[in-house]
Amino acid sequence: MNSKDLKKLKGLNEKGKYLTQALKKEDPEEMQLMFQDVIRANGGMKRIAKKAHLSEWRLQLILKDSEEAWKIKRFQEIIQALGLRLVIQ
Repeated sequence: MNSKDLKKLKGLNEKGKYLTQALKKEDPEEMQLMFQDVIRANGGMKRIAKKAHLSEWRLQLILKDSEEAWKIKRFQEIIQALGLRLVIQ
């Protein structure tokens, strides 16, 4: 994603829509990339890790390790099996 597109991901509505699309992706690794886009647009890994009370290393692991991506996808499947859906606002 280019810098012009990244700037669009700073607004709450734009972030919410983009991350909701990310959650709908069948490919969890593509979902990770979309989350990385939003993080880059909103201050980077260090800043977001601090706000999330995570180490920067842990956040990078969550967003780059393929096994972590599958854990997120499985969590979504459990939510759907319960008749619920995950929404980002």
